[in-house]
Amino acid sequence: MRVIEGEMNLTEKTRKNNWQSIWANRLANVDILQGKDKKEILLELKRSSGYDVMPGSVSLESFITQYLEIKNGLFFAPESKEKLLIESIYEVGCGSGGNLYMFENDIFENEEAGIQCGGIDYSENLLHVAQLVLSTTDLTYDEAIFVDTEKKYDAVFSNGVFSYFQDEAYGYSVLEKMYEKARKSIGILEIHDIEKKDDYISYRKRNIENYEEKYKNLPRLFYSKQFFIDFAKEHNLLIQFTDSKMEGYWNNEFIFNCYMYK
Repeated sequence: MRVIEGEMNLTEKTRKNNWQSIWANRLANVDILQGKDKKEILLELKRSSGYDVMPGSVSLESFITQYLEIKNGLFFAPESKEKLLIESIYEVGCGSGGNLYMFENDIFENEEAGIQCGGIDYSENLLHVAQLVLSTTDLTYDEAIFVDTEKKYDAVFSNGVFSYFQDEAYGYSVLEKMYEKARKSIGILEIHDIEKKDDYISYRKRNIENYEEKYKNLPRLFYSKQFFIDFAKEHNLLIQFTDSKMEGYWNNEFIFNCYMYK
């Protein structure tokens, strides 16, 4: 098995946290990525982006479900029956590019194939993986807070990224960048719910041996829904929350999704 490796070169402007070293060392199987089976490629992209950290695995069907949920959240504003015209999508924290791979190919519906994509991530390894499988050249190696807002995209989203930020102030700054970059809609997925924090920690302790030692100095950031409601009000955005419906995903009961619309 061959793997992609890379060296993490942190710039002066990069605000390091301990999670960064974890993501910097994620690897992917190049033999699978260079194959022709798009579904196998997708599963490897998702695995390399962290969906292998708990016992068991999330099925292909569950990833399809999440993809369709993202599309629905970004393409349809609340109480609107009209589909937003979304021709470009940007992901903050794109990792190895699994989500963007689905949007570029739309391998399960073949309706929006060819949609323009872009992304940013602070793992050089994972960004190399994304470059192997994506046609876009708009992939940036940097922290989320340094998103370039000059080039606009119709929709901007992140998936499971906000929980790795240092604090809410950082998260708010990233939201500001996403707001500036998006023409129409914004999505934040897999947000860890502050009301479920104790349950989350209890679950992890029960299922991960030596949890406290393994995750020492690797804090998870939890948010209230009010945090996003306040941001939406300040920026005159419509907002809606949804639950995660990925079958078999252990994290479902601890997270929520948020979508905002201009």
